[in-house]
Amino acid sequence: MNQKYIYGIVPFNGESTFGPIGLGIGSREVYTVTHRGLGCVISDYQGKEFQAMAKEELMRSLMTHQAVIETIMKRYPVLPVKFGTLLVGSENVRHFLEQGYHQLKTALQLIRDKVEVEIAATWDLGKVLQEIGSEEEIIRLKEQVLDKPVEETLEQRIQVGKRVKELLDQRRDSYRSRMIGFLKDMALDVQPNALLSDEMVLNVAFLIDRTREEDFVCRVEELDVLLHGEIVFRIIDPLPPYSFSTIEIASPNTNKLEEARHLLGLGDAISETEVKEAYRRLGARIHPDHNHGDEQAGQRFAKLHEASALLLAYCRGTRDNRHGHAKEERYPLAPGRDAFLISLKRSAAREDQEAAALAI
Repeated sequence: MNQKYIYGIVPFNGESTFGPIGLGIGSREVYTVTHRGLGCVISDYQGKEFQAMAKEELMRSLMTHQAVIETIMKRYPVLPVKFGTLLVGSENVRHFLEQGYHQLKTALQLIRDKVEVEIAATWDLGKVLQEIGSEEEIIRLKEQVLDKPVEETLEQRIQVGKRVKELLDQRRDSYRSRMIGFLKDMALDVQPNALLSDEMVLNVAFLIDRTREEDFVCRVEELDVLLHGEIVFRIIDPLPPYSFSTIEIASPNTNKLEEARHLLGLGDAISETEVKEAYRRLGARIHPDHNHGDEQAGQRFAKLHEASALLLAYCRGTRDNRHGHAKEERYPLAPGRDAFLISLKRSAAREDQEAAALAI
């Protein structure tokens, strides 16, 4: 099978190569397939299926994927594609570019001259726990179980541990709120990412105008001074906008489209406007805030949101992207053999990285 691994989209005419830096075995040459000023950066892929990889191998593949995108970024603005995306053959790649042309071009324009800066901040966990342990409340709780048998005070000891955890989380939340508040006015967008350990206080991506990158770093240094060295900052920059604009490509599943259509009460042909109106109407009725005491309300609302997102992606991926489209334009729910669902997601690459890191 002539599989092509997809790294990202760049504004580009003609052809270009980036060297043998890609994923898989055999030829690892990274190159572009182009269509009307858009370049899809790919390499031939002959490696394992990503679902079958061991955890360490999966993490190495993810690092290679990101290294390729960051190499491309040195030459062109790049719109990242989600890790693990494969298409069969160069013609399918071109068809993807044709079908997604307007959507991809618009997304590229939005991230042009912008970079992602990640701020990871840690503290001395032992020192913080010692400080919490010295608070009057914790001292008093500990005294209640002091010199008493563990089996008689097990529940109380558990409560002490829970209270220490609550105070730790409160202190972390206070630091995080202060730090984001100090930095966010210099950013175009902010995306919190998962905290991977108790030592981590902050893990946030900021979307920055490239011309303000140095000023932003200086602001982080000011924050370090204000916090008297209590927090250790790590700045990772410049990065492609992984956390803000990552392309996902999928093939539409007819059964899932039908299920989504029935859930939203739509006909055999749908428009973006119809999907949004149905979602708003049904969402207002089944939202958990309006159904107190209904344990299934949250699950039903999440399913409705998922169905709406699927149908919107179908509309946006099915349209003729050469000239854009009208939101009222209707599309029959009969996807062609080569149709794609193309969606722009936040944090997809970072979620992949964090999931792989936690799995090791």
